[in-house]
Amino acid sequence: MNRRTFLKKTSATLPFIWGLPSFAISHASFFENISLQGPYQDRVLVLIQLEGGNDTLNTIIPLHQYPVLQRVRKNIIIPENKILLPKATVGFGFHPSMAGLQRLYDDKLLSIVHGVGYPDPDFSHFKGTDIKITANIAKGEGSDHCLSGWVGRYVESQYEGYPTGFPKKTGDGPPAVRIGNVSPKITSGNTVDLGIGFNDLSDFESLAPDFPDSPAFRTLGGQHVTDITSVVKRVKHYIPGITSAVGRQKNLSKLYPERKKNLLADRLKLVASLIGGDLRSQIYIVNQTGYDTHGDQVLRTDTTKGLHADLLRDLSEAIVAFQDDLRLMGKLDNVLGMTFSEFGRRIVSNESCGTDHGTVEAVFMFGTRLQKSFVGDLPALPEMPTVNDNMVYHTDFRAVYASVLKGWFGLPEEKIKTILPTAPPERLDLFRS
Repeated sequence: MNRRTFLKKTSATLPFIWGLPSFAISHASFFENISLQGPYQDRVLVLIQLEGGNDTLNTIIPLHQYPVLQRVRKNIIIPENKILLPKATVGFGFHPSMAGLQRLYDDKLLSIVHGVGYPDPDFSHFKGTDIKITANIAKGEGSDHCLSGWVGRYVESQYEGYPTGFPKKTGDGPPAVRIGNVSPKITSGNTVDLGIGFNDLSDFESLAPDFPDSPAFRTLGGQHVTDITSVVKRVKHYIPGITSAVGRQKNLSKLYPERKKNLLADRLKLVASLIGGDLRSQIYIVNQTGYDTHGDQVLRTDTTKGLHADLLRDLSEAIVAFQDDLRLMGKLDNVLGMTFSEFGRRIVSNESCGTDHGTVEAVFMFGTRLQKSFVGDLPALPEMPTVNDNMVYHTDFRAVYASVLKGWFGLPEEKIKTILPTAPPERLDLFRS
């Protein structure tokens, strides 16, 4: 049975499957050692999903377009004198909640890729997210890339024959770790999921027991349950390595907010411990929810405060603390961080002090090996935008992914084409040697 048929025929069992702990249902697979050699072998990628569609125009504010925004965003516009300006004259400013990221930018530890999108955009949260995690913009399911994630295909390309023979050493970690409510599709390859997902280490305490062997499990539905319990067994095999990695490396930064005050910071704090404890997982994915700001994006009495300001403050504080932690652990040079969101928001705000689904996003990258702080062009807005107008993208998100695979992981073009077959040929000059 191929993977597409399997997914279709298991739809009736999904309510039962989703009742299990998230990491136990992901058909998770794990690799032990990254096969890349040379200067790329110890590199780690941390992805932050900004779930809901971030309002780029109130995050990275184009100063040359400020008069236009002032006209069409009267109820949410950030006052010009409150915008945080970088040291270098670049034509934009940061939301006032993002002082930490502004400092990283000034210190050349943050790069912003402007105008990221794709042709014929989809404004559905489900489809938009699916596009970003699969890197497939085709309509319908005409390709296996609809069922696999770009991260999963990359890791799968490095470990031919997995899961046979893996792991080889006790304590080895999985190749990809998802923390939070992150779709397992992003780490799924063409045949098997290559990641493990959980919220925090306490999830392991309630790991579902193995199912007993019985004739019922030899039926079609039973076989699917057997597949799930085999995943549970593999997860259990990796728990000691994960917990021992956390035990080997305590967090060192004093910049993290108090626990449970900033969920993203809590998740990145755990990621830092796993990286510092040499878990040797190559990719980590965390999420931050709440960016679907159709209404009450700002306080009506103060547009610098409100839901969006809180989200951006949490994002900024979490990244700054994470970077500080890695620096103190001596791991900063080996880690690249990158954000992504399913889409941006409209140019014109609505009557509810919010913004509706749009097109273009700005991607944040953070690390010490970034070549440029400013990538791409600031948006060119119409002089008199309407509620139906959107920003036009100029940087294809698949080109961003391909540039990371090439520049960060050292992947040759022929392999990139198998992982991202529809990516444009252009590569962004993102990293220094």
